[in-house]
Amino acid sequence: MSDIFTLRPDATHTNILLYHDYICPWCWVGWHQAKRLAAEYGVVFDWRGTELVPPSMHYEPSAPKPVDPNELPKPPSRFDLFLEVEQIPLASPRPRFVRSHAALLGAEYALYEEGKEAAEAYHEAVYRGFWEAHINISDFDALCGLTEAAGLNGNALIDSVRAERYAENILEFDDPAYSKGIRHVPTFIFNGEEQL
Repeated sequence: MSDIFTLRPDATHTNILLYHDYICPWCWVGWHQAKRLAAEYGVVFDWRGTELVPPSMHYEPSAPKPVDPNELPKPPSRFDLFLEVEQIPLASPRPRFVRSHAALLGAEYALYEEGKEAAEAYHEAVYRGFWEAHINISDFDALCGLTEAAGLNGNALIDSVRAERYAENILEFDDPAYSKGIRHVPTFIFNGEEQL
């Protein structure tokens, strides 16, 4: 990507760039907000995969904390309160960490091979699948199922993912993203400026 803030050639009517990662809880919120903006104001988004834990980064998720029956309930976090106010569903407990590389590559296939509407359907299937149904979006069979449920060609998408097609479109954290001015996800860019 030569210019991180340039719209994709096939998305000339895009109004807002949206840098995201499916496994980020705030991106789950951002997806809902983007969907609402699109419905209410006709805003079109150009989704950019921004991988929080790229394949080159070693990461081992910590083991779940054992349940202590004597532990007092924790007050809701700021994030929990935000979800409640926005009426955004989140299954409890939260989904287990998975790597998002395959899912982000799939989004690039959806956009470039099947079109903007297919890509929007894919984003919805993957976000809902991960956050509502705890589907492992790093598993190729599960990702293929979500893809086909969204009306896309699952086998072709998985072939593209296995071949690492469009990998150059995925922005990696930390340094590659920071060098482009993307320090967190979701990041909304409108007219070349970050919107908070």
